Amino acid sequence: GCHPSVTHEFCDSIAMVTPISGFLRRLPLAWLVLATFPDSFPDRVVTSASAKKIGGPVRLAGPKKENKWRYLSKFGYDIGTGSFDFRFQLSAPKSIPEPAVIQLEVYLDEQWAEVESEPVMCDRQRYAKQVRNISIGPGANWTDWSTGTLSQSVRPHIWYFVVSDCRHTLANFTHRLKFEFHAKQANGSEFSVEMKGMLLANALFLGSFIVLMHWFIKRTLAFAKSAGYVHPVIWTLASGMITQFIAQVMHTIHLLAYKYDGDGLKACEVLSEILFMLAQVIQTSLLILIALGYTLLQSKIGELDLMIPMCFMIGVIHIMLVGFGKIKDDASYKYHENEGVIGWILLVLRLGLYGWFLWAVQSSAREGGFKIANFLQQFRIAGSLYFLAFPGIFLVTQLFAPYLQHFVMTIGQMFMQTGFNLWLSSLFLTRGEYFKALDPLHWTSFGSCQATDRPEPFATS
Repeated sequence: GCHPSVTHEFCDSIAMVTPISGFLRRLPLAWLVLATFPDSFPDRVVTSASAKKIGGPVRLAGPKKENKWRYLSKFGYDIGTGSFDFRFQLSAPKSIPEPAVIQLEVYLDEQWAEVESEPVMCDRQRYAKQVRNISIGPGANWTDWSTGTLSQSVRPHIWYFVVSDCRHTLANFTHRLKFEFHAKQANGSEFSVEMKGMLLANALFLGSFIVLMHWFIKRTLAFAKSAGYVHPVIWTLASGMITQFIAQVMHTIHLLAYKYDGDGLKACEVLSEILFMLAQVIQTSLLILIALGYTLLQSKIGELDLMIPMCFMIGVIHIMLVGFGKIKDDASYKYHENEGVIGWILLVLRLGLYGWFLWAVQSSAREGGFKIANFLQQFRIAGSLYFLAFPGIFLVTQLFAPYLQHFVMTIGQMFMQTGFNLWLSSLFLTRGEYFKALDPLHWTSFGSCQATDRPEPFATS
């Protein structure tokens, strides 16, 4: 991911694709298989992108001490010898009286905390594993590429790239530069090490989601045929699952594109994160709505109509958090989408919603009979697992090395969402404790059943 102000540009050497692969790209399934399992196909069919590509503006020099030393980007290298390329260009001013020499500095993850804790910016250079002099100016032409390699033999490492003007070769006012950064692994992959295996994991998750959606649609159609219509609870669950499915498709497309051009589709990435958040808001709102007694104590929303604006506000807050998170997408401290302050805010929000859920379950249990209390006891346990899943995954992720955190966070959320979707689908589309506890008025609302009859639409056959 990149900072929203970043301008992505293609490498001069782009992936060469034969007519065969051009045809395959018109076949989504074939493209998915080809992209996920590239080793199964001849090298001449398709080649990977040149490298991960990031570009953007950076302010350097001037009276502000933080402009003497500026973080640019980071990249996680797997075991072996990976490579990187940097170049710079004057943006404002367009020219300087004479060439200046700035430094490109490279830092190892094991010492990065010490680097950031050093209060004197220019004293941080003593921790650098590499320092490269780059001559810039006097005109606005791009500098020559500064190419280097980084090796690791024991375990993967994340490397941090910084530009500095600690030798004060630029005049004492703020200069605006542009930079381009390309990086790739020893095997030619453009994925940073924390993204290793993510394309395969997302493809498998998408495949399992398709199977789940097929079963869900089949059961819903059978329900509609028997009852005459689909209840709003099922529509709400369906909207959440469809939103999540679209989000997963977009994210997988982004990873496929990233694999071949090192850039990806930023719009797909951002939209997938927004939709994924909205899917979670829909699902948590549905849990709270049922906990408040909808379908259990009353067949109409009635006084619960305040839930609609509340859910809307919660959705807006989550979308804003996604936007704020993207602003710092390539920050030095960010190793997964929910890193930093955004993650802690989401954790507090989830715990707040969990508190609301527990209060609602307890209130409904007091008002309902034995069957409702029995169901709500099981509902509280399952709902608690869902509400506490994100805080648990988020906190456990902090215990892992930075290059493993993205994998742990992503896989954890995949299992969380899969389990939750299976549970809710089973809850609403099969006959179980939920239907034994339903408000009797709901029996007639599902079809032509009498209030004392057990509704056939929920049979599992």
